[in-house]
Amino acid sequence: MRTNQTTRRLLASLALTTALAAPGVAFAQADAAAAAPNGEIIVTAQRRAESILKVPVAVTAMSQDDLTKRGITNTAQMTGMVPSLQVNSPYGDSQPNFTIRGIGVANEHNPNQASPVGIYFDDAYIAARAVHGLQLFDLERVEVLRGPQGTLYGRNTTGGAINFLSKKPSLSGMGGNFQVGYANYNTFTASGALDTTLAEGKAGLRVSFNYGHGDGYIKNIAQGEPDANSTDFFSARAILLLKPTDDLTVTLKGTYGRSNPTQAGVFNLGTGENDRNPVLDTGRNEKGMTFFETDSKRLGHSYVRAEGVELTVKYDLSDTLSLTSLTSYDHAQQEFTQEGTGLTSAVLTQPLDTLYGNRFKMFNQEVRLTYAQGDTNIQAGGYYGYDKDASNSYYWLFDGAAMIHQFYDQIRKSSAVFAQADQKFNSHFGATLGLRYTWDRSSYQNYASSIAPSAGYTGDRSTDIFPIDTSFYIHGSYDAASGKVVSGPTIPLRSSALTGRLALNYTFDNGQMLYASYSRGYRSAAYCGQCFSAPINTTKPEKVDAYEVGAKGRFIDNMLTLSVSAFLMKYRNQQINETDGAQTLLANVDKSKIKGIEFEASLAPSSTFRISANGSFLDAKYQKAQLLFGSIAGQRVPYAPRFQASGKIDWELAKYGDGAFNFTPSVVYSSLSYFTPYNKLNGNGRLKQGPNAKVNAQLSYDTDKYTVRLWVNNLFNRKTFADGLDLRGAFGYDYLVAAPPRQFGGSFAYRF
Repeated sequence: MRTNQTTRRLLASLALTTALAAPGVAFAQADAAAAAPNGEIIVTAQRRAESILKVPVAVTAMSQDDLTKRGITNTAQMTGMVPSLQVNSPYGDSQPNFTIRGIGVANEHNPNQASPVGIYFDDAYIAARAVHGLQLFDLERVEVLRGPQGTLYGRNTTGGAINFLSKKPSLSGMGGNFQVGYANYNTFTASGALDTTLAEGKAGLRVSFNYGHGDGYIKNIAQGEPDANSTDFFSARAILLLKPTDDLTVTLKGTYGRSNPTQAGVFNLGTGENDRNPVLDTGRNEKGMTFFETDSKRLGHSYVRAEGVELTVKYDLSDTLSLTSLTSYDHAQQEFTQEGTGLTSAVLTQPLDTLYGNRFKMFNQEVRLTYAQGDTNIQAGGYYGYDKDASNSYYWLFDGAAMIHQFYDQIRKSSAVFAQADQKFNSHFGATLGLRYTWDRSSYQNYASSIAPSAGYTGDRSTDIFPIDTSFYIHGSYDAASGKVVSGPTIPLRSSALTGRLALNYTFDNGQMLYASYSRGYRSAAYCGQCFSAPINTTKPEKVDAYEVGAKGRFIDNMLTLSVSAFLMKYRNQQINETDGAQTLLANVDKSKIKGIEFEASLAPSSTFRISANGSFLDAKYQKAQLLFGSIAGQRVPYAPRFQASGKIDWELAKYGDGAFNFTPSVVYSSLSYFTPYNKLNGNGRLKQGPNAKVNAQLSYDTDKYTVRLWVNNLFNRKTFADGLDLRGAFGYDYLVAAPPRQFGGSFAYRF
């Protein structure tokens, strides 16, 4: 995809203005200025509060206000907002797959897989990828840590960690906010929060919610079918904060989330009248369909529901020693239905209809002891995590001529001990040493898969028509005496690893800092989640060794904030997905090498004008990799564009009355990105997204009490793809998923 002249000029001006580049403070800088008296951002990237400019880690912090100004309402829109970050999904906004510095789930989209980018809600690890997008509202900030986090965020964090931190009760007074909005595609949104003090300085309660409902933005020309990629979500959160004494702080949080949008618009890349490839050149295909149209006979929905509770207790044992306990439990349900090939509704038979059903239980317990005195900070503790995926999936072949049923229970238990010491030797030199040892124990049990002729498929993906007694069992068996399905033998899986981090830093007299670090990350061994027609294979654990140097600081009387980092990562045993006919496999890629440079910058020449930018240059390639269809050595790692950049301008145009008019344009650019490890090999050349730039803009009138906002995303209506899957081995087809077209609307927010 080509960028137009206007977009090129905007990108060039942003690049020239920020030629020196900068780290993880860029976009939240002014919005979160109140976080510290000197305007610095305070983060907890190392599980303790400190200035983002003093943390020897590549970290970006974004406030809720900054997310709003950038038009980010779901995690899928975070692509490019942070250096090296990509967010993709074949299910639209559901089950976002995060990739940082080229490390992610690649083309492995099974819900049982743990993300190599650890996702945390208020420091609690969330294993189920289907619910990673439900709590993006009423946040204090989002912290994105890039590179392996093998000590304090140790569970499956070969790529990095993203921590969504909720706003907490203030323990003083009463306040809140309420916002309503309307956008094209008949989309209505509402959100709000109420913060009330139950006992001054002792107890407070904050409740918040987020709601959205709208039509799909991909038109479905199939008769009687809804449009694809609709909006349908509701989430709520309640946080009770208790501080009965100065030494004791108790935080109790409860969450609920539900989402049920129509499935993403799937565009088939086979041959015939629904082949989407000609759309890129002519604007329409043989059926006269435009890019933002699909022809899906049985579209389906992406249903997700989640509930959770979290208890955090911090007790100060002395002036230098504190004990923190974090306990969380989450339950989630996922049911994704779709016609899984993208073939036109005019085709007499649909090769594949699917229902992916999963129920997740997740538990975390962490105990951490912290010692802090003078220039010494030591943290040590233990962690235990448990998650269970009870999967129950159906596959209807050729309009129900045959049916496949697969179910299993996957149970993972992870235990770890860890310690990290941060020591300042004088006003200039400092060092960090962290170690973590992890034991992972998993089991694959209560499973079976079978195939049988249909007993009357009606097209509604009802699951009560599967004949369990006359089926042919690939895994497990049918016991006629009891009338029940008998599971195959339990498959245990064990892995463990020593991970950690060593970093040295030097701080100049004027506050700028240099750092160098080595870190190791680890992702546990895994099961193939969709091996219903082949032996259930397992993989080796992933490991990453990362070397990084960086610098960060402020210049020109604090008008300019800069950060830059360079890194080299040696990646072993990446877990990826392959299909061979009807057979799905999970495989390891032996070796990859990823090297790159990241930068962020923020320049504020006046109190009414600020320009921010970030970017990344990546060289991510496979070195040793033999897959089913040949070697991929030398091919680029998927979801890792060579160059990615974004920029934003915050401009106060004029003061008027009690407020001011503010203009916030932004742009996100990405170079070529592949959706498959094969790149162009074996006929995969269309599973990619070419270079593209998207421009967003907001115009608002802001006062202390209210904000009126007009906004537009993807101003020039760029036609881009969000993801793609290779199904040629199974059905002879590829398919791509469209990213959103131009969207625009307005909102009104009131604060009290």
